Amino acid sequence: YNGVLQEFAYLSIYGSGQYPINGQVQNTLFERLLPNPFFTWERAQNYNIGMDASFLDNRFDLTLEYFYNNRTKILIPNTGVTPGSSGIADRLPPQNLGEVDNRGFEFALNYNARAGKDLVIRAGINGGYAKNKVVFMSETPGIPDYQRMEGKQIGAFLAFQYDGVFRDVEDINKNTVDYSGVTGQLLPGDMKIRDVNGDNKINADDAVRLDKNNTPTFNYGATFDLRYKGFDMSMFLQGVAKMDYYPRHYLFWGPYQQPYANIYPWNLDFYRGASESGEDRERHSSSYIAAGLADANPNGYFPVLQSWLADNNYGSGLDISQTKYLLNAAYLRVKNITMGYTIPNALLKRYHINRLRIFITGENLFEFSSIKKYLDPESITDGYGWAYPYQRKYAVGINLDF
Repeated sequence: YNGVLQEFAYLSIYGSGQYPINGQVQNTLFERLLPNPFFTWERAQNYNIGMDASFLDNRFDLTLEYFYNNRTKILIPNTGVTPGSSGIADRLPPQNLGEVDNRGFEFALNYNARAGKDLVIRAGINGGYAKNKVVFMSETPGIPDYQRMEGKQIGAFLAFQYDGVFRDVEDINKNTVDYSGVTGQLLPGDMKIRDVNGDNKINADDAVRLDKNNTPTFNYGATFDLRYKGFDMSMFLQGVAKMDYYPRHYLFWGPYQQPYANIYPWNLDFYRGASESGEDRERHSSSYIAAGLADANPNGYFPVLQSWLADNNYGSGLDISQTKYLLNAAYLRVKNITMGYTIPNALLKRYHINRLRIFITGENLFEFSSIKKYLDPESITDGYGWAYPYQRKYAVGINLDF
């Protein structure tokens, strides 16, 4: 009810209120949620095939597995068959209608070698690829095929296709596409949007369902362990690939509300006309003043900064993303490096010490990512990147056994 999936809505839920009838306020009773007494469990069919192998005198060992999962009878709202005009579309319980496929593979390759009695090397890489596809969900009837979730990944972004920025009045005068569906008046700095359906109008019908979401398709890691006499070193790396991130609202919040992480300076690279007056200046001035900016930036990376908090570039209320703001959130991070030295036992016997090891370790040391200067991609756990970033840590210690 009210946007929350009611998994156990098998009974009617009633609410009370008041309504004027014939000039008199009458107490009323209404059904908050229509029941579904036919709820059942989701069904899953899983198939997998794998292999384990070792070769080159057992120096290498390999594990490889392919899997396929088909899940049916997923509880979803049946919005596709009940129009909003019915008055009960938001009161219907979910039904066991959804179906999703998920397939991929996992692997692990390890290497073990010894040179003489003093040198030991161990290394390994592992990873997993998984991509789901929505087979069926109850979608709004009549929506264009290019907006459907079916055939795409769960959570696939719906976005306008960015097509540049109106840099000046002359550029606006050359425009022949109707933007009245998103703004009352085009002004310099506004975003150009691709007319996908070719009707010469920009509106919600021009948004496209992308085959991108903020769930990584590929996760991987690597380990390395080296031991030579009393010296030892280990390393652990972790990363993800095929992950996209849409910063959403706070792309525009930083300059005039609160700066979030290091994305704040990135926000400042937005369009600011070289010469503005009248309505155009009035439109932008509050943003400029709040951001402490007075310089022109007609070639800014972002369109004009809006004083309203809209996902799109215009204040039309259309909650639709822009491909301009999609970021590649893939990363590789050096999670841990540890180096140590174990004192030879011959030097410890007189002190009745069995083992003494001195070590230094570091966590979250380095990161390779195209967005690391804006925010920590590993902290994108809520879709917004507001999670506290991972901290770089160092430690020096001693392992002592008597």
